Amino acid sequence: MVITVGAVIVLTSCGYGSTTSVDTTSPSVTSAQPVTTAAQARPPLDGVPGSDGAAARRARDVYLGMWHQLTIAAASSNQHASGLSMYTTGSALTELRQLLYTDSMAGKVVLGKPAPNPRIAAVRIPEVPLEVDILDCVDTSSWRKYKARDGQADAARSDRLLVTATARNGEGDWKIATLALREVDSC
Repeated sequence: MVITVGAVIVLTSCGYGSTTSVDTTSPSVTSAQPVTTAAQARPPLDGVPGSDGAAARRARDVYLGMWHQLTIAAASSNQHASGLSMYTTGSALTELRQLLYTDSMAGKVVLGKPAPNPRIAAVRIPEVPLEVDILDCVDTSSWRKYKARDGQADAARSDRLLVTATARNGEGDWKIATLALREVDSC
């Protein structure tokens, strides 16, 4: 039996604002207030059924961890950076390593910091493993390619990356399993 929980999210703009973080602290409890768990106190992340659950939070954390490790690896175009495999697997890991390899062979590095702002597109629970689909419009205006040899900035490119990713739970270990990156002018 397959159970699918999901929704379609329509992006109207990449101007989500700054990267949001999820408050993981427990609410304070006084004798005048009813006891509320942290999960009950937080609104759903993106209005998608299941997006306020532990699976969606863990998927988002893994996705942001992937971007952090990619930023570190891209600064030296190191496709063998061990941090990537902590957050990605399968075709997603292959995709990132290929991007880094291509930059390395071209003598380029990527410096600065991207600004991901992931949205949960769907939480799927077909059986084990659980899967969470993520949609993002990453602001890359502060994350630019340079020639490693002379520091010359690469030709102008788009300031946005449209990203779709799937995080998968493999025996309690969440990783990004699929990843598609596409340069766009806006999203």
